[in-house]
Amino acid sequence: MKKKLISLISLVLAAVFGLGMFAGCDLISTDNKRDMEQIVAEVNIGSDEDSLNDMFATIFGGSYALEGDVAENLSSIVTTENVYKRDLVAYFINYGYSYVSSGSYTYAQVFEMMMQSLVSRKIMVQYAMLYYLNEGEVVVDRDSLSEEVLADPEAYGYEVVVDGNGQATDGIRVKGGLTVKDFLGVKNAEGLKGDKQVLEMIGYFLTDDEKNFAEYSLRLAINNAIDEQEKAIITAEGGDTDEETARTTPTGANQTDDDYYPKDEEGNLYYQIYTGSNYNEDLGEYEKVDGSTPVTRKKAYNAFINSLIRNYLKDESESAADLASLDYYSVELKTQYEQMMINKFSDTLALNMTAQRENADLQSRYNLMYDTQRAKASTGTSSSFTSTMDSMSDSSFVLYSPAAGYGFVYNVLLPFSTSQSNMLTAFKNSNTTAAYLAERNRMAEDILGSDQRASWFTGEEDYSFDAAKEGVSYYDNGGKGTSYLFFKDSYTGGGTGIDRYAGKYPFQGSVSKEDDEYEIVPAEIDIDGFLEELDGYLGYVDKGLSLEGSTEAGFYDRTAQDFILENTAGGIEYDYSQAIYYKGSVLGLGDVTPSSLLAEGSASYNAISAFNDLMFAYSTDTGCLNTYLGYSVAAKGYSTSYVAEFEYAAQEAVAEGTGTVYVVLTDYGWHVIYVSMALPADKVYGEEGFVYDERNTEGTFSYYFYQTMKEEVSASYSSDIQDRIIELLNNDKNVTVYKKRYSDLTSLG
Repeated sequence: MKKKLISLISLVLAAVFGLGMFAGCDLISTDNKRDMEQIVAEVNIGSDEDSLNDMFATIFGGSYALEGDVAENLSSIVTTENVYKRDLVAYFINYGYSYVSSGSYTYAQVFEMMMQSLVSRKIMVQYAMLYYLNEGEVVVDRDSLSEEVLADPEAYGYEVVVDGNGQATDGIRVKGGLTVKDFLGVKNAEGLKGDKQVLEMIGYFLTDDEKNFAEYSLRLAINNAIDEQEKAIITAEGGDTDEETARTTPTGANQTDDDYYPKDEEGNLYYQIYTGSNYNEDLGEYEKVDGSTPVTRKKAYNAFINSLIRNYLKDESESAADLASLDYYSVELKTQYEQMMINKFSDTLALNMTAQRENADLQSRYNLMYDTQRAKASTGTSSSFTSTMDSMSDSSFVLYSPAAGYGFVYNVLLPFSTSQSNMLTAFKNSNTTAAYLAERNRMAEDILGSDQRASWFTGEEDYSFDAAKEGVSYYDNGGKGTSYLFFKDSYTGGGTGIDRYAGKYPFQGSVSKEDDEYEIVPAEIDIDGFLEELDGYLGYVDKGLSLEGSTEAGFYDRTAQDFILENTAGGIEYDYSQAIYYKGSVLGLGDVTPSSLLAEGSASYNAISAFNDLMFAYSTDTGCLNTYLGYSVAAKGYSTSYVAEFEYAAQEAVAEGTGTVYVVLTDYGWHVIYVSMALPADKVYGEEGFVYDERNTEGTFSYYFYQTMKEEVSASYSSDIQDRIIELLNNDKNVTVYKKRYSDLTSLG
């Protein structure tokens, strides 16, 4: 599971404050530099050794205590950390102001809450350092690390922790050999003081990747703040950065692993802050805003620096030429380091928690959820169950199905053109329904779909890149399409792709660019051409996959009588099977079950990813985009909210099972239906249900169930432990708060 970082407190937003976000607010207008530099709290948990040992005994059991070197050097290890008034103000701007503006809290309440939070952060960082020194190593839960790291931990200098029997555990040792002697050597290095000393102290416990990520996060935040100001300058000077709104993009597009940062060939951070003065230097992977010039960037950067000065975050005597040399930068980076340390400790706590959990506990949770869903389904309706299906996700499970025949379908809609729809409407108004259905079949032969992704070039953001030039593989369907793919960051530079989306189907049509202006002409495709593309693309994504099926003979020659099923006293019933053009299935899926359906790399996962890719490329039915497995479909015999022809075809297809492909015609056009998941009756995930031994097999039901239960419990566990630590250590001996020094803030409003 990819790491989910806790939000970082950032003083960068204090710069946004100065750029006008809270213009007119008198929050800091009366504060001068000296006032902002006042110390409003001091924290040193080493001042009360008794409460520290009591805390260790309470949290980890009576036998756990600070060991010799740590206990003997406690006063040297822990340095008093100060909370400055500027920190309190910046935190309020970033986080607390929303509480006041909503009317839920007073200024006094919010500032006291912010103060407690800042003090708590200092306590947790100091405690984590003592804990890791006491352990002599940093061990975290495996699920806090990215997939890339877990694939080869040793390449990052990490070790899988084994138990007494030599069996691998869920622990990963990310740093070992920690000693008090080495720590004090780092802390007391010549010339270190203040924030820079704290950076080195915390940095002793961080890996090189974590430190690079922290610095990248800071540089990225600063660049983003300057970018926003530069966009405003460009617009004010007559530039235009607004484009048409782009077509819906896949969830997770252009995202990288949560711990990703750009690296050069030597593994160093490859990303710089752009000031305008360094326009001819290598900025790494920073991308300039549209319309940027050295002049507009310098103006934006100067505005950023001036806002720091106005808000007493930069001394006028400091040179702005090198932002990283400013005290402000060190303060910011220290904040990043502190949060990295807290995140790391949370990952350690998660490991301690999961080590105590047993298979029986998780099985009990599964059984309770299954019984609850079964009881609810027995008293509910078909529509209420499909509503339950609609909530299905990686962390929300449908464990019970009242009958076979329920399932999920993806839908690609190739629509009638506007002129075709107008002609059909006119025909319908002057003919019988049966005659209209026959005429609709005849006209369907002329339906042409087209690639819908042109705005992924020309929208608010250009998501395209030339795969051939970038060396990224793509589907070259006989040279019919272009070599342009989308969402480069998802497939290069630390990206691991997009869930359930292959991303290797290039734009179909022609693409040319001149003077930063695109000329895009999408290629058209008929239904037979689409089915050929589906067959070819399935085989490209997974060599074992192919599409096999056949079209219904005489489809375009149907007569009105063919559509009349029977004439009864209640009126005419229509034979919607006559609207089905194609029946087939994806071969090569093997014995696919709901438990393994989404296992990454499996044939079923690859088939879903391929179809999803083509759906984003061609479908004009945007309602199916970014759904978990498509539309939920009730079993035969139950009504749905879909149009009659689609309902009939979808229910027939689901009854045939996962991997079935149908093409049906409705008033909207061709619907290409793919059954992404057919639910069996009763226990959706089989008699075994949750399988503890499969909890680390990514993509399986047991993996997702374990991750969800673990995340829910570990988050609560970690929060409880940290609350208890703070409760025991936040006393008068360890913490001094100077309320008078920020009383002007608590009296606002």
